[in-house]
Amino acid sequence: MELRFKSLFNFLDLSENPIRIKNFRYFILGHFISFTGSWAYNTAIIWLVYELTRSSFYLGIFSLFNSLPIFLFSLLAGLIIDRFNRRTLLTLVIFLGILPSFLLGFVAQEGRLTFWLVVAINMIAVSLSAVDTPLRQVFISEIVPTNYLTKAISFQALSFNTARMIGPLLAGLIISYGKLYQCFYLNALSYLPFLVFLLFFIKYEETYPREPIEGRGLIGEFKEVFFFFRQNPNIPAVLGTVFSFTFFGASIIILFPVIVDKIFGGGGKEFGHLSSMVGIGAILGSFYVILGKVKDKLNKLWVSTCVFALGALGVVWSKVWWLTLFCCLMLGFAFTNFYPIANSYIQENTPSEIRGRVVSFFTFSFLGVHPLGSFLAGILTEKIGLGWLVCSYMVFLVLGNFLLINIAKLRK
Repeated sequence: MELRFKSLFNFLDLSENPIRIKNFRYFILGHFISFTGSWAYNTAIIWLVYELTRSSFYLGIFSLFNSLPIFLFSLLAGLIIDRFNRRTLLTLVIFLGILPSFLLGFVAQEGRLTFWLVVAINMIAVSLSAVDTPLRQVFISEIVPTNYLTKAISFQALSFNTARMIGPLLAGLIISYGKLYQCFYLNALSYLPFLVFLLFFIKYEETYPREPIEGRGLIGEFKEVFFFFRQNPNIPAVLGTVFSFTFFGASIIILFPVIVDKIFGGGGKEFGHLSSMVGIGAILGSFYVILGKVKDKLNKLWVSTCVFALGALGVVWSKVWWLTLFCCLMLGFAFTNFYPIANSYIQENTPSEIRGRVVSFFTFSFLGVHPLGSFLAGILTEKIGLGWLVCSYMVFLVLGNFLLINIAKLRK
């Protein structure tokens, strides 16, 4: 018994807890509240599009336009992040984020909505998100010491996934017992605490001297990043693992309805169970990183890749419902062991003055690639079948990440 307790204490590592840092406490609370509103918004706007059109075709069109700003602007966002004071920029983006939700709520309340108006307003919101997402990642590295960064990003992943469970629940209650447009007002209000924290409570000074940008231009700004990549090949190698994990891994989540229907003959209830288990696994994975020790990040990325691959194969080949649920838990657990650790590895090994541009490549490899991978997975499943598609994806994922992680180990 004593040996077991010693093993537990050897695993636990509470010494680098970012919650001890006042700035981070305000940041993570504001982040959680705003993302709870964002998930309520995401749920409500999909339902709104369906109410307006009663068409799955238009849902697909909406999804395409919803992903375009991230795909087009995420790399440009890195330039903006490196050119301006990050606290000032984040404050501005949070303030502007209130406006599309408020406008959508007002127009919906007045009953003047059309499908294309919803698309236009939402694209403004998603364009702001293309800057907001990498900016929040980089801002964490400005308010916590480097040795706290992995756990700080895992706290962010924990708050994100908790909000992902609470936000849709709130939206469902509002749609059922109130008015749908109230979800958009809720999202607008959810930004206010974060805005107040940034303006009055988070104390921040830039950690590096900002160089003048005259004469460098867009190409010069990115040449600086590519020169850094040539000097540090371990960083593009890890970015490659993120691309691979997203394209061949995370993209298969789109196939959950097919798995429920074709393998188990289920419907929306069973689909909800699979999605919930991924969310629970993601929360458990965040706690695992927050409470444990992460000594070798590259090995951790490899283990997370293998755990995801085993979970994915189990989901499509298992005929036992409880085993399928457990495999979904593995998928979520792998998500929040892979992405925060890859993110922290990249930021820890990147100078602050170019960190925004480098993290924008991370955002592109994560959010920008996901719709393309999901689209291809949906098409190929029709051609070669669900089981063989997932097997092929997992072979590419495991072999690709094995190669890239070993390149990172050799060149770091």
